[in-house]
Parts: sequence; C-alpha cells; structure tokens
Amino acid sequence: MKKSYIALVAGLVAASGVASADVLNISITADNHYALYTSTNGLFAYHGGNELGYDGSTGGYNWSNPESYTINVADRIFIAAWSDDSVAQGVLAQIFNQSQQSLHSGNPAWEVYRTGVNRGDGDPHPSIEEIAGHVATADTLNLWEVPFVGEENGVGPWGTVPDIASNARWMWWNTPGDSDPLRDGSGAGEMLVFSMQIPTPGALSLAGLGGLCLARRRRY
Repeated sequence: MKKSYIALVAGLVAASGVASADVLNISITADNHYALYTSTNGLFAYHGGNELGYDGSTGGYNWSNPESYTINVADRIFIAAWSDDSVAQGVLAQIFNQSQQSLHSGNPAWEVYRTGVNRGDGDPHPSIEEIAGHVATADTLNLWEVPFVGEENGVGPWGTVPDIASNARWMWWNTPGDSDPLRDGSGAGEMLVFSMQIPTPGALSLAGLGGLCLARRRRY
C-alpha cells in the first residue's frame, strides 16, 4: 500500500528570518523494523518507518524495499531499530545532504545506544516521547557506543536493496563476543537507537528557536 503524508513540527521562528537549513534525502530499510526521528533544539519529530509485520507492502519482506524521506531542518537524526531475534538483523540507509555529502549507514559519525527495551516483530513504532527519553538517558550518562559496521549493500542474506547506494553499509550493535552481529539472530538489548549529528551548512543559527521539520514519505 502506498502512503504519503506530511508531518509538520514547528516552533517559533523569528520574524527577521533564519538562513535555510540543510535538506536530507533519505532511503532506509531495516531487518526487521525501524522508525525515523529528528530533533532540532530538543524538539523531536517522527517521520515514519517500515511495515510492522513480516511482509512488505509491495511484495517481499518488510526490508526488501526502502522508504524514502525528504527532511528539512534538523540537527540530529535518529533511527530506532529492532529485530525478530531470528536469522539476521541490521539497518541500511542512504542519506545525502543538500551538498550531496553522503551520511550513509556505516559513516563513522553514527553512534548507537542499546536501550534494553525488548521490541519484537509487529510492535508499533516508538512514540516521540519514548525516543526523546532514550536519547536524554544516553546523552546524560554517556551511553552512546560505536556501532558494528558490516558489508556494503548487496551482501547476503539480503541481496541488493534497491534505491540505496552500493557503498551504504549494514550496521547494528557491536555485541560483545559476537564476530558478526548482523547474522544468526539477535535479542541483545533491543531496541537500538542510532544517532548522528547533522552537519549544518554555512553559518546556520537556530539558537532559541524551535525547528521546522518537513517530512515526506513515499513507498517505492
């Protein structure tokens, strides 16, 4: 089923104007589930995620085809991700900013927080309030970690995911003692929250203002 919607989260914007912020063009999938969020000056926005069930809405599995988003104005991006604890798990994302700088999954700027919350196949996407709470905990207690980064798009068991760059890499939590956290099932402290600071173009200043988040979701 194809869906498109616009989620708008607005704060106070000075009448004198603020320089235009970067635009992020994103294609993302996960085995099994993910949800996408951003924050600007502490104001969180939810932008969507993949199917809640095992199957994909356009055929195949729920990870077989990515969702696409265009997001305007954000200083951080977050991907909540969890698996069904079976076979394989991972996040794969293509992200370009307005300058065509790639911020794909596997970029060393990504961090991950293992929440300890057990989500499973079919569970709903986390609320904005839940994600904001996890982020606050990870920030306050310095719990962000370096994620495990695996192979590039095209490897098994997933094969090539369309509409995601070939150099985007699968990533997950770096499970202690596991040489390949992407395969053979996982239930280690899921759900995970991945985080990245978004580079700001030029001398963008949003001090004291809320963010304006515009997201458009479409299914390939």
